[in-house]
Amino acid sequence: MLSTIWLASIMVMAGLASEAAATPMYAARSARTCDNCHVGPNEWVDPVQVSLRKCNMSCQSCHVDPAGGGIRNASGRFFGESTLPMIATSPRPTDDWDRNAPFFGRRDRATSYNDSLPEGPTSYEDAALRFAALEQAIKDGWTRGSHAAPERYGLLQGRYDKLNADPVVRVGADVRLAMLSPLYFPMQVDVPVVVHPTHHLTFLVNTGARGRPSGYSDSFQRDNSLYFREAFVMLHEAPNQAYIKAGRFVPSFGLRLDDHTSQIRRSFELDGGLPESRVSGVEIGAMPNYPFVNLAWFRMAARDRVPDSWNITDVDGGWGTAVNAGWRDLSWSLGASAMLRRRPVAEGGDTSTYGVYGVLNPWRNRRNLPLTYQFEYDWGSLQRSSGARTDQAALYHELNYVPYNGIIALLAHDWSDPDTQIIDDEAHRLQVGLQVTPISAVTLDARFRVLKPASGKTDSDVFVQMHLYR
Repeated sequence: MLSTIWLASIMVMAGLASEAAATPMYAARSARTCDNCHVGPNEWVDPVQVSLRKCNMSCQSCHVDPAGGGIRNASGRFFGESTLPMIATSPRPTDDWDRNAPFFGRRDRATSYNDSLPEGPTSYEDAALRFAALEQAIKDGWTRGSHAAPERYGLLQGRYDKLNADPVVRVGADVRLAMLSPLYFPMQVDVPVVVHPTHHLTFLVNTGARGRPSGYSDSFQRDNSLYFREAFVMLHEAPNQAYIKAGRFVPSFGLRLDDHTSQIRRSFELDGGLPESRVSGVEIGAMPNYPFVNLAWFRMAARDRVPDSWNITDVDGGWGTAVNAGWRDLSWSLGASAMLRRRPVAEGGDTSTYGVYGVLNPWRNRRNLPLTYQFEYDWGSLQRSSGARTDQAALYHELNYVPYNGIIALLAHDWSDPDTQIIDDEAHRLQVGLQVTPISAVTLDARFRVLKPASGKTDSDVFVQMHLYR
C-alpha cells in the first residue's frame, strides 16, 4: 500500500508542481461543539487534572506538527470529514445537522439524532479496557500499524470514528493547482510521512515541490524545486501536551495563514512556500488546555540564499530565537510573538520582529451568527544592505461567514509598510472570496483581489485554487 502511494505521488509530481499550512479560522470555529473534532462526547468524562487534558484550540489539536501546518492527525482528519464538507463521511456535529445547503440533500453518514452515531470510549481507562475491539474497528488506508496499548497523553482509538488515532506510520498528500488568469500553474505537491515507532517519539519528513507560475519545467528542473519542507524528530505525548522537536521547520510566529503570500508572512521571512524561510533548530512548547507557549532557537541560511534541499544542517553564521504565547479560549483568543535574527549584514542583517494577534468567534455563543474574525499586526526593525537600520510593519485581518456546511465566504485585507522611513511605500490588498468543500479533502477557493501596490496604479485579479489533501 505504501509503495503504491509513493508511486502515485511521484506520478502526480511529474505532471504538476505554496505551503500546506494550517488555517487558524478552522481552529477558532471548532470550539463551537466537541463533536467537530471527534465522536460526540457520549458519556466521556473530562480528566480533572488539566495536565491530562488534550482538548485545546491550538494547532496541535489537528496537526502532527504542534506549531501547525502540514499533515493532519486523527482529530484534524475527523474535522475534515465531519465539519468542513457539504457531505460528511464521519458523524456530522449535532449543531450542524440542520445546516446543509438547500436542494443539496441530506447525505450525512451519522448523527446523534439516530442510532448510527458511534460510541467512543468514556475515559482513558475505558479505552484501555476496550482497546482490542476499538483497534479491530479501524478502517484507515492512509495509516499502517498501531501500538500495543493506548497512551494516556496521546489520541485514543474510538474517539475518531474508524480513523487510526495512533498509527505507527502515516502517509499524507497535499496538492494545490491554481489559476491566475490567464496563467495556469502548479502551486504545490507535498508528500509527508510520519513514523511513530513508539509512544512519545515521532519522526516527520515532508517532501515538497516548490511551484512557480512560470510553468511546469521551472517547477521541476531547478535543483531546489524539490526539498525537505519539514524534517524533524519530536518527543511528545507528555503532560500539558508538552513537546520538544529538533530539525528543519518554520518558526512558530503569529497566525500561520493558509495564504503564504500575506505580508505578515512574506515580509518577515515566514513565507511557507520558500525554502529560505526554513530554519534548523530546536523548539519546545506546551498547550495545557487554553494557554499555549512555543519557544525556539535556530540557525538559518543567509536571507537571500536558498539552503540545500536535503541537508537540513545547511546554515550560515547567524542565529535566531522566537517565542509565541497566548490564550486560545472557546470564543476568543489573544496571542503575542517575538522573533530575533542576528547575522552579518552580508547575510541579511539583524531583524527584530514583534506581533500581536487574536480571534473573535461569536458563533460559539450564537448559533444564528456564523461569523469568525481574526487579525494580526506585526512590526519590527531590519538592516538595509548599507547596514543602516529602519522599521517595517504589516497588518492582516479577515472575516469569515459560513452560511451552510461546506461553504465559506470571506473578506480579507492586507497592508504593509516595508520601510517606515520611505514615504508613500505602503501597499494594500483587498480580497473577497468563496471557499467550497463539496466532499472531504477537496476544496475550491476563488478570490477576487484588488491590489494597490506601493507604486503604480491599482490593479485587480481573480485567483482560483483547487486543494486536494489527505
